[in-house]
Amino acid sequence: MYQPWRAALPASVRMQPLELPGRGRRMREPQHEDFGCLADLLTRELAAQVRGAYAIFGHSMGGLLAHGIVQRLCAQRPTFPLPVALLISACAAPSVRQWSRPDESDAALIASLRRQGGTPSEVFSSPELLEMILPVLRADYRVCRSFRCDDPSPVDVPIHVFGGLDDAIPAASLQGWRGESSAEVTLDWFEGGHFYLQAQQAALMATIATYLNRYPGRYSSDEQGRVLPESSVDEATVLS
Repeated sequence: MYQPWRAALPASVRMQPLELPGRGRRMREPQHEDFGCLADLLTRELAAQVRGAYAIFGHSMGGLLAHGIVQRLCAQRPTFPLPVALLISACAAPSVRQWSRPDESDAALIASLRRQGGTPSEVFSSPELLEMILPVLRADYRVCRSFRCDDPSPVDVPIHVFGGLDDAIPAASLQGWRGESSAEVTLDWFEGGHFYLQAQQAALMATIATYLNRYPGRYSSDEQGRVLPESSVDEATVLS
């Protein structure tokens, strides 16, 4: 999903996916089911990779993890520089998040994939592909279930929030991000559902570029910037 972003983003931005254990090139690694442990791991990995100015993008559960990373980086200041911005997509704000225990049966998970959209139709007719996807989805449900909003203090990083007008996530849940930062918080809406970013890629890229251009002193063409995307097939699922 994110490969076309490399060409669509400004030349000054180098996209660097941050893969989760159990996905993609990390398929052989055990999947995490605890939010805190996973956010701790990703924070350490991010700190080892980033050089220069950078922004963090997270979609769906990736947005929750991205916020958790920034919280941890704020606690470590000035050991590691903060991102110029936190870019959140289709994710309820932590302080207003509601999460009940989901049905983790295969049938329920498949129904969730169909309901959210964004999954190619051929996946549902392939037992082999479903056998690969469902354990990841089930683990991500458990990551979300383990999340606790233990630190309600706002982060000192601008937050730019994006959502689909037809997404099942309530508008108030995205508006709740206004209380998560002591800096600027914006909210932009796009046509589409939870995976609006597929059909609205050009509009989303233009909007992201506009926001990043607000930080010329910290995000310029002669510095290395990074956007770290995480792809989701459900609000509780991250694949990259």
